[in-house]
Amino acid sequence: MLAKAPDTIVIKINSTYGKQTEIAVACGITPQAVHQWKRVPSQWVHTVSEIMNLTPEEIRPDIFRPKRKHK
Repeated sequence: MLAKAPDTIVIKINSTYGKQTEIAVACGITPQAVHQWKRVPSQWVHTVSEIMNLTPEEIRPDIFRPKRKHK
């Protein structure tokens, strides 16, 4: 069985200087824990969304459905 590749957001977190540490401090975990993420854990989506300036829907569309546009 192949290991699952990290989500695009996790790759961006890990490749943007200082973001891994900033997110780790905000979540109360180690930068190494953030580095091991394959997806942003659901309990940290709102924290990561604020730091990365993204919506929860962009980070975890499998949990947070995109908001419908009213006509």
